[in-house]
Amino acid sequence: MKTEGMNDKTAAAKKRLLSLDILRGADMFLLTVIGPFVYALNRSFGLPRAVLAQFDHAWGGFSLWDIIMPLFIFMSGAAVPFAMKGRLDGGRARWRYWRHVLSRFALLWILGMVAQGRLLSLDANLISPFDNTLQSIAFGYLACAVVYRIPSRAARFAVPVALALLYTLVLAFLGDYTKTGNAAIRFENWFVPFTVPAASRVLELADPGYTWWATIPMFAAMGLTGMCATEILKNEDLAPSSRATRLAVLGAALLAVGWALVPVIPPIKHIYTLSFTSQAMGWSILALAALYALFDIRFAESAAAGRAASLLVLFGRTSLLAYLCADVFTPVFAAFGRMFAPGFAHLFGEWAGPLAAWLASTMLLVAVLRTRYDALKFRSGNR
Repeated sequence: MKTEGMNDKTAAAKKRLLSLDILRGADMFLLTVIGPFVYALNRSFGLPRAVLAQFDHAWGGFSLWDIIMPLFIFMSGAAVPFAMKGRLDGGRARWRYWRHVLSRFALLWILGMVAQGRLLSLDANLISPFDNTLQSIAFGYLACAVVYRIPSRAARFAVPVALALLYTLVLAFLGDYTKTGNAAIRFENWFVPFTVPAASRVLELADPGYTWWATIPMFAAMGLTGMCATEILKNEDLAPSSRATRLAVLGAALLAVGWALVPVIPPIKHIYTLSFTSQAMGWSILALAALYALFDIRFAESAAAGRAASLLVLFGRTSLLAYLCADVFTPVFAAFGRMFAPGFAHLFGEWAGPLAAWLASTMLLVAVLRTRYDALKFRSGNR
């Protein structure tokens, strides 16, 4: 009986966690479907300022829209223990391992430059080397690949804490928390000119207040937090319910720390202060714990639960493509949606135009993701 129980636990640990796909999909669904729907509603009817504030990045505070980027980075780290173990050679990280890591890093970096770095302008004075979520994920992913090779689990869990505290000390002692006076933006304004031509307009065109190079330690810390969360879920020494509980306690603790720090360190998404990042990671972990308890424990064998989450799973397993559709290919989807707006506005009134455009572009997005998802299933089924 004991051996049978251990075999069941091992099989469960090796099984793909549906909660990871659902949470990643929920993040992309918020970005690509819910956000545009809210904007369409606002154009049709006008929404209260309090609602619109949840879909904006203000300097200071924490909105629903603020969770998208940190959750994306968190989820990229959460995938590492699953993706990397099979690439080790007898438990050792050889060239096959590092080749995959570096090629993945390069792919994310280039796609990030295409998405927001104006790479396709082919104008050296416009191209920004680093100003996109995908590149932040690349650094988080690289940090996870390195730290994953540390034998001690305690040491692996300590690294993100050390990186976050180091970055926090720099912000605390080398500047303030204003848009122009914080240490991160001052470093950005000093360092970026060394990475671009003298006539570059990168700093002029950058999103005001956002920092990238200086914030690498916090990007790494968020990716590593995701990796540590998954390590808890893969811990075969714990029962599944204990894994969910331990993860929930960790998420609640991080959330409490983030809230407690607010009077001292303002939560600022643009520079990822500790109070903001702790809250973001706390919410991310709590969401993962809840989804794990529901879909990987309580309803693990329920076909109905799987069907209910199928749309989010679709977005989760094609998350990179979904992100690119929302960022790089937005004009294509928007143009498709606008084809339907005049007719619906004519039939039902002007209010129907924005909603029809949103619905049409969303249906096209789902069709594109479904095609990609089916291709991935076909390829994996023929290996």
